[in-house]
Amino acid sequence: MRLTLMLLLAVVTVAAQPVGDRVDALEAKVPPRNGDWKTEVLQATAKPQLAALGAVLRDGAWDDLKSLAHPDARSTALRDAGAPRRFGTVTVVQTAAPRGPAHVSLAAALLHLRGPLVARFERRVGFKIVGVHQADAASFQTDVRYEAFASSDNGSGVQQVARWRILWRHHDGRDPTILDIRLERFEEVTRPHRLLTECTASVLDFEDARLSTLATGGETWHGRVDGLGELNLMGHNGIAVGDVDGDGDEDLYVAMGTGLPNLLLVRQPDGALIDRAEDLGVAWLDDTKGVLFADMDNDGDQDLLMAVGNAIVLAKNRGNGAFERIVTMRAPTPAAFYSLAVADYDKDGDLDVYGCRYVKLQYGISIPIPFHDANNGPTNHLMRNDGEDRYTDVTGKIGLNANNTRFSLACVWIDHDTDGDPDLYVANDFGRNNLYKNEGGRFVDVAAIAGVEDQAAGMGASVGDFDLDGKPDLYVTNMFSAAGNRVAYQDRFKRGEDAQKKQIQRYSLGNTLFRNIGGRFEDVSEKAGVRMGRWGWGARFCDIDNDGYDDIIAPNGFLTGHVKDDL
Repeated sequence: MRLTLMLLLAVVTVAAQPVGDRVDALEAKVPPRNGDWKTEVLQATAKPQLAALGAVLRDGAWDDLKSLAHPDARSTALRDAGAPRRFGTVTVVQTAAPRGPAHVSLAAALLHLRGPLVARFERRVGFKIVGVHQADAASFQTDVRYEAFASSDNGSGVQQVARWRILWRHHDGRDPTILDIRLERFEEVTRPHRLLTECTASVLDFEDARLSTLATGGETWHGRVDGLGELNLMGHNGIAVGDVDGDGDEDLYVAMGTGLPNLLLVRQPDGALIDRAEDLGVAWLDDTKGVLFADMDNDGDQDLLMAVGNAIVLAKNRGNGAFERIVTMRAPTPAAFYSLAVADYDKDGDLDVYGCRYVKLQYGISIPIPFHDANNGPTNHLMRNDGEDRYTDVTGKIGLNANNTRFSLACVWIDHDTDGDPDLYVANDFGRNNLYKNEGGRFVDVAAIAGVEDQAAGMGASVGDFDLDGKPDLYVTNMFSAAGNRVAYQDRFKRGEDAQKKQIQRYSLGNTLFRNIGGRFEDVSEKAGVRMGRWGWGARFCDIDNDGYDDIIAPNGFLTGHVKDDL
């Protein structure tokens, strides 16, 4: 993991390095003061000042503003009370440019911005510097993403997200001060009550020894289980939802890491969930990643597919929730499967399964080369369902071996050209994605032609029809990096290497929403306001408020560290 992160830093923050560079040598270049990037040094001086400004907005400590801003500091209006739009109980105000007076005092602008936060007890304010430009010897500018959230005991809340351009006065030997703030975009969302309520404790009994593994994070088990399987630390384990016992209620299958039994949480009449994995035959101890329920034998009940090492394991449902007759579909090389997706690609009446694989050896050891367009990963595989529990690996036979050595994390079936057969989209980390067009049971990669290569850190893909035009749209999860946005768009970065520069710039932007325009796609991420997904994983279309429109739920984050700035 550390090496992978350092490779990213090497790509976006330092000049090209000799192949033999050591990690510790690269690590020494990470602090801006150790390099020759003047703009990075400047943003590093602005960062603590922004943190202090956030504290002013959070706590109302206006006296502290004196040390942050020039005495004559001014600002455009930072909060726009424009025409509200309502989505159910949620109210949204958006603007692309400030209205009202061209400039007011900075204190007045901040006071007005803070207004909706004051009446609520829980307040969070943060900034990300996504651009930096040196104006002259005495001043510089930063492009900043502002985020604030506040909530009350009754569940009401307000969220503000904005883009600012801040002009700073540079001072030798002391902190910079704010000269001017200009609002470029603003959004404010208010709610009268919570959209979701956390109810884990009401449905899971953590006193039950079988559920105790859910009460702690991956760090608890890292180093406590043997090294025969993959490390538990990364959390690359999935969840499947389905009705395993035919009672009409949805149950959960929770995949776990090496040495920890997988869980089958069966819903009870009172709404509680109890683990029945052991007595129903699926309490596997092997590291399990992608899992899903699907009726693989057309008998009307939900069978269970699991990615276990380099095998796709099928546990067949007897009809009462108990599983038997294990079928194993194994890849020809040791690389582990990560994600699974099923569809009847050949239209013979039964479901086939496609499996993604990520690294040849082990996470953190298999190194993507080149980092932003790697093509040295393991192969993915399509297992054709031939009936009678027989599955055949037909990957090469049907054309899915083209562009098939990426670092794949997710896949989804999508009839992108609405011709009646399922096409296949594969999201790849460290490079271009694939869109395999189904041509009568054979596939051709048309991602470039269709405009969905989305060369970035692919972490997920979801299909929906967000504009209700009858054509399937695509939302791809990637990674957002403030540092990547800040560095890769500067003139001196990769000067003279325009093609590679453009590729690396795309890498740090974030998630992508593709609107289907008839077999081809257009990127509408910025227009729709859904680019920012942080370190994203498996975002999904979901009509969360039952209004008939697809919303997007975008999980994000990674390992929770012991200190605030740790990953």
